[in-house]
Amino acid sequence: MADAIADPDLFISYHPKTRRWGIDYRDGVSISRIEYCPWCGAKLPKGLWDEWYARVEQLGLDPFEDRDRIPEELKTDRWWKEAEL
Repeated sequence: MADAIADPDLFISYHPKTRRWGIDYRDGVSISRIEYCPWCGAKLPKGLWDEWYARVEQLGLDPFEDRDRIPEELKTDRWWKEAEL
């Protein structure tokens, strides 16, 4: 899977902040989330979008409107690794 993400000709992406895998649309914005590896069929780790969103909201922030105010630890995979999720 790491090779697929590194290949610019494939539209597979990984978003470490929320541990989400996806297939990118050609519009450059949209993503279709995937839960299984397209090559071997292995289940991918659970995405953490809902957990990330909840943590941002607990801070009284809107994940879209307040991007500049989101703490640095929530901008990377650090938050879920430290929480051992």
